[in-house]
Amino acid sequence: MPLGRDDPQQIAIPCCFMRGGSSRGGFFLDADLPADPDERAAVLLACYGSPDPRQIDGIGGADPLTSKAAVVARSSRPDADVEYTFYQVGVDQPKVSTGGSCGNMLAGVGPFALLHGLVPAQEPETKIRIYTTNTRQVVTARVPVSAGFPAWDGACAIAGVPDTGAAIRLDFGDCGGAVSGTLLPTGNAQDRVELGDRVVPVSLVDAATPFVFVPAEALGARGAETPEELVGDPDLMARLEAVRGWAAVRLGLVDEPSRARAVTPNIPRVVMVSRPQPYRTVAGDKVEPADMDLCVRQLAMQRPHKALAVTGAVCTAVAAALPGTVVADCIGTRQAPLRAGHPSGVLNIAARVCTEADGTVRIESAEVERTARLIMTGTLYARRSKINALLGQLRGRQ
Repeated sequence: MPLGRDDPQQIAIPCCFMRGGSSRGGFFLDADLPADPDERAAVLLACYGSPDPRQIDGIGGADPLTSKAAVVARSSRPDADVEYTFYQVGVDQPKVSTGGSCGNMLAGVGPFALLHGLVPAQEPETKIRIYTTNTRQVVTARVPVSAGFPAWDGACAIAGVPDTGAAIRLDFGDCGGAVSGTLLPTGNAQDRVELGDRVVPVSLVDAATPFVFVPAEALGARGAETPEELVGDPDLMARLEAVRGWAAVRLGLVDEPSRARAVTPNIPRVVMVSRPQPYRTVAGDKVEPADMDLCVRQLAMQRPHKALAVTGAVCTAVAAALPGTVVADCIGTRQAPLRAGHPSGVLNIAARVCTEADGTVRIESAEVERTARLIMTGTLYARRSKINALLGQLRGRQ
């Protein structure tokens, strides 16, 4: 049987397997996947081998960072060149979330668009305007180009990624109100949340993707815990999810905090912040307080993030620039760029905000550097029986 074609038992889907920032996953042309949302979700779950903690029967890597998909199409919008839809594919649950975006996978969208001729390549750098359908925003990517191809080699180093690569600059621009329509959804730079006998300060900031920030000390944590230490502390994980549930209610995504895990597992996201302190990265490298301005620990899909999402980095930088947030209070004197210490190392991020005549705060720019690399291109196969079974589960919930 010729490869690259459907057969009676499996469907064939063209796919580029790429690393984007510190994430990894399949990149697809929109036309190569089913248009129906449930069918598309079922196909992605089958392709990634979900639900299964090991994802052994698909391309998922048994971790939220490696269970992501990017779907790209040429845009008809006058302000964009291509459109990008992000899918967070559940690992051990048959769920696919399109809430929020992924800035790491976004780093691969520009190179993918160039490889598929969606945008003409210009040397030494091609500017690509990417409309992120999840958050309805336009992000400008500046992709280095060499000999008509995306450049892969370069001097840009990213914590959590071995070796260096060509720097792809992502500017999220005025990314306030990605989900809620406003930078501070509650109208306050800081709120208070009751968690049993605790009352903890939090800041809900909606920039690139909504994040709720909480001081580690208020939760009885150090703030420099490893992902394994976080997982091993169910009480702390429950408090972090309770904070996230509070934020989900404030965003109008659920009526009760307890429903956030089932209804909107990916949005909002929660970040625990603390003052600079020494710790070792997931690779065992020592990070000193002098290396950072802020220590952060993020959860993604109720699991500790082994790095810091790009959207989380952007939102953190914006929160740091907003007087009165728990992030700004934690830092003290504002730093630019901001150095955020996360489990895989330190990330430099920059954001500029300004106050309009009417008193509203507007984001002027929010920029971060990433790298990306094409790992493999070819045909991805998914079993029809698996797709049909998953489709039945997905539609059975409606």
